[in-house]
Amino acid sequence: MVSLLLSSYAKADNKILLDQTGDDLNLNIVQIGGNNEIKKYDSGSYMSGSDMSIDFYQNNSGTQNTIDIWHLDGSNNSVRWGQGGKLDDSSDTSFYYDGTESGGHYARLDIHGNNNSVSGWQANSGNGAHTYNQLIFGNNNSVYVEQRGDGAKTLNLTISGSGSNIASIIQKGVGHTATISLYGTDPTTLNLLQQGTTAQTYSLTQNCITSGGCSIGVTQGN
Repeated sequence: MVSLLLSSYAKADNKILLDQTGDDLNLNIVQIGGNNEIKKYDSGSYMSGSDMSIDFYQNNSGTQNTIDIWHLDGSNNSVRWGQGGKLDDSSDTSFYYDGTESGGHYARLDIHGNNNSVSGWQANSGNGAHTYNQLIFGNNNSVYVEQRGDGAKTLNLTISGSGSNIASIIQKGVGHTATISLYGTDPTTLNLLQQGTTAQTYSLTQNCITSGGCSIGVTQGN
């Protein structure tokens, strides 16, 4: 059985264009304000698989937010992503609006494999559009992302391979940039925090072959 809950508030120019194939998909979409869109990344994009639960939230008072779906393919995936709305942490299931949001955020999601859990959000305090490009291949991955505050921020994230890679990434304050790729036969646990009034840049390509996995913790800025 497929369950859908789609809501758009305030204006009629919000858009949703998706393909879906498979069983037992629960899809919840809330779009508030105008010019929000959720769409296929290209003509070959699709959504496929069983037991996926997908929750999208978009809110803006000015500039268009966009979520592009490239592929969502596999079983037992859970995706919760917001733009212009916030979560308290990775386990929070309800987006909330803090009262100030200009929008302009972009996310591209491409997930292949089984048992992935992806959650996170992008929001500003009146200016600064954030960009999130995500590719996940493999099994048993868990990701949580926050990009918040004014100043444009960009995160490019690739996770490939089996095992339980866990990434928690927060970028707050002025504009920051991170490009992260996690590979290997064993899992990597990454905790990255970039913050403060000076723009930070972080780049990591990790190939973990250490038995039992690898752990990385990075804080940049004050």
